Amino acid sequence: MVDAVFSGILLGTTGYAMVSVSPIERPYAYTACTVGFCHALAGLVKSLVSKKNFTKRIKRLTCSCLEIMTVPLINIELYLKSEQSSPLALGHGLFIVPLAFDVITKVAPNEEGDEIATQTLKDLTILGNIISLLFLAANENISVYGLMALAAFTAKYGAILMDNLLTSTGEGTSLIAYAILLGLVPMALRSGSVDLPAQ
Repeated sequence: MVDAVFSGILLGTTGYAMVSVSPIERPYAYTACTVGFCHALAGLVKSLVSKKNFTKRIKRLTCSCLEIMTVPLINIELYLKSEQSSPLALGHGLFIVPLAFDVITKVAPNEEGDEIATQTLKDLTILGNIISLLFLAANENISVYGLMALAAFTAKYGAILMDNLLTSTGEGTSLIAYAILLGLVPMALRSGSVDLPAQ
């Protein structure tokens, strides 16, 4: 039942972000918010429906998409918005490769070695995009980008830490962190309202 609450929070923040972000002007950010919305919806259905096997499979697929797609799509949007770093934007589209491998191993699992290799590729993609977001935060001097990077790091690695400290708290930590990350998207896309003072 607690997962339903956290999924509801993610559903609310992604719904707010989807309403605030124009799909025509900001398609990458809107797609990232839509992925979060679908994952939250799958989490709610899994919590409320008795057919756990089917909903569990769908939630695993949406979880992979949420982990791999959100930060690169947000990065593409923020880099396109940036005046200095705009040429680097589409390089973040390389997340398609680990996403394809991850979905293939989720749909048709083969060997243990394939899953470990896919997990390593996925972790490198996530870390690379978090570091890229931190670079943009420092380069553009915008604090919200740094908060988004912290939320993305917490969603992946903070959840693992929390699960090791307190059993069954990792998923809730991840959902809250993604809710914060995607809730900050509209604020990050607004220009000039989140700048840090120059030092």
